Amino acid sequence: MKPSDAEEVREMYEATADSYAKMMDSEIDLPVYADMLGRLSERIASIPGAVIDTSCGSGHMLALYRERYDRHRPLLGIDLSPRMVGIAGRRLGSKAEVVVGDMRDLAAAEAGTAAAVLSFFAVHHLEPEEVRRAFREWHRVLCPGGQLLIAAWEGTGAIDYGRASDIVALRYRSDEIVSWAQAAGFTVTRCVVDPVEEVPMDAIYLEGVKG
Repeated sequence: MKPSDAEEVREMYEATADSYAKMMDSEIDLPVYADMLGRLSERIASIPGAVIDTSCGSGHMLALYRERYDRHRPLLGIDLSPRMVGIAGRRLGSKAEVVVGDMRDLAAAEAGTAAAVLSFFAVHHLEPEEVRRAFREWHRVLCPGGQLLIAAWEGTGAIDYGRASDIVALRYRSDEIVSWAQAAGFTVTRCVVDPVEEVPMDAIYLEGVKG
């Protein structure tokens, strides 16, 4: 089984951008995000460079990082959906750059310049080889000691969207995500699997560092 292609994914998020942003208004308050971003801010305190959200959606994650942990670090948001980019750009304002792009090809970032790369609940739109490609690209843009934060849906097989969407997306096991990160050159410093409220799936939360 293959996930839906990038154009189909883009069309889905174009159609749901407003409702997604409204959902994230409350979702962003979950403690797991503050915990991960808090640890991140401590680990990159002495590392220059941008924090890049490779599938930034409505911009909530970068906004949380800026407002709670670091108002001065450059931020870069990337998303497939122009409508999402517009929403994120308005939320983040002049303190961040937000562009249309693909998490597998971060053309907006030079090699070895980023302090951190974020990917929250996006790799399910990629087939395994494309996830591995994304890991390699994230490793490319990070500086030595740069940090990787990932959230992904845990399991095997397709995600059941019910009547909400006919998009095909895939779950991956935590050991797969860890092995792909390591193969790309990351040292995994933390990986946990936790249930998610009101969702019949568990989530993988992985943190890693570029050596």
